[in-house]
Amino acid sequence: MINLLLASAEGPTPDEIIAGAGEAVQGAVDEKISEAIETLFDGLSSQLGFAILYTVVALAVLGLAVALLMYRFKRDRLKDYAKVAFGVVAGLAIMATVFMATVEFYQINNYEGGAPDATFNPILAFVCIAIGGGCLMGIASFFNKFAVKVAAVITGAGLLAAFIAAMVLMSRNFESSWSEWYSADMSQTGLIVSVVIGVLIMIGIFILGKKREVNNTRAIVYGAIAIAMSFALSYARFIKLPQGGSVTFASLLPLMIYCAMFGTRRGVVVCLIYGFLQALQDTYIIHPLQFLLDYPLAFGMISASGIFFERTPIRKNKLAAFIVGAIIAVVLRYACHICSGTFAFGADAPDTASSFFAYSAAYNSFTMVDLAIDLAAGILLFLSRAFRRQMDIAVQPAKGVEDDFSDEDETV
Repeated sequence: MINLLLASAEGPTPDEIIAGAGEAVQGAVDEKISEAIETLFDGLSSQLGFAILYTVVALAVLGLAVALLMYRFKRDRLKDYAKVAFGVVAGLAIMATVFMATVEFYQINNYEGGAPDATFNPILAFVCIAIGGGCLMGIASFFNKFAVKVAAVITGAGLLAAFIAAMVLMSRNFESSWSEWYSADMSQTGLIVSVVIGVLIMIGIFILGKKREVNNTRAIVYGAIAIAMSFALSYARFIKLPQGGSVTFASLLPLMIYCAMFGTRRGVVVCLIYGFLQALQDTYIIHPLQFLLDYPLAFGMISASGIFFERTPIRKNKLAAFIVGAIIAVVLRYACHICSGTFAFGADAPDTASSFFAYSAAYNSFTMVDLAIDLAAGILLFLSRAFRRQMDIAVQPAKGVEDDFSDEDETV
């Protein structure tokens, strides 16, 4: 009896039992709420993506039908219709971007998932500086070229600072969160060599690009719209892979068209910015060099599509230039992803894989499906003489500058 009393005296009191049960219940409730929020926003993101997809398809079909009718019966009003259609598309792209970004930011801040603060915040800062700098240069273009150069220098300094901060924070995040799992199968030398080659290719693309004399304000505005449209379309996903990457509804097409219209050099800047924006949307970052390969360099390669509208014998044939340029650009993007998977994500390769390279090549083959969709949508556009004419009108060169983009002697 005495032992029983002593045992009971040493056990938890009723208050402690109740408190422990309360904590357990509260923990279970919090876990369920977190799971519910994650499920809700994953579903919301998917539903919004498909809503964007269906809206884009419906508007494209309706817009094309109206354009064909106007071309047949009201050809003199076709230019005004093009302006209205452009405004509708731009508004839809910006609205969709804001909605999807809001969902993404709320996900990251309210439950465990998405990009960790160590990588998300500096990338967000870089994108915000790029957007603010673009607006600043757009305003400066109303004054003189010197003001534009000053705005460009200020923007460049801000982007460089944000980039350095991102690299430092990503390095720290790798050491604290990922090194134990990935270090054994990671090749730092392979990553460094791949990044150096990628940077050299980007420099080569920029050098090969032709300096275009176009309205700077118009180029900045169209660039912002191209990024917004691509970002919105990237949420219309047919397939989403577990470690980053997805098959989308022609999300790269607006970037390719921009490079064709305003030149490869401006395209390099726009595509690089879009690469950083993609890092906010579908982030899977373990190492700063892997980040460079999978995001800014991979998407920056899309600017190569513009070279074939400028420096090659097929530049007068816009359809052929688009097809060849799109294939080359996406193959370069594919190569960046393969290098990233081979040298950074070896630990994720299944035991059945013959090599890290084979696993990476197979995993990143989704880019070829993405390419097929971009080509199908792009060919439909470039087959339209009205679309090609609008491209020429949008980038009318300065007086006295030779126009390599006119429809004279153009073949499809």
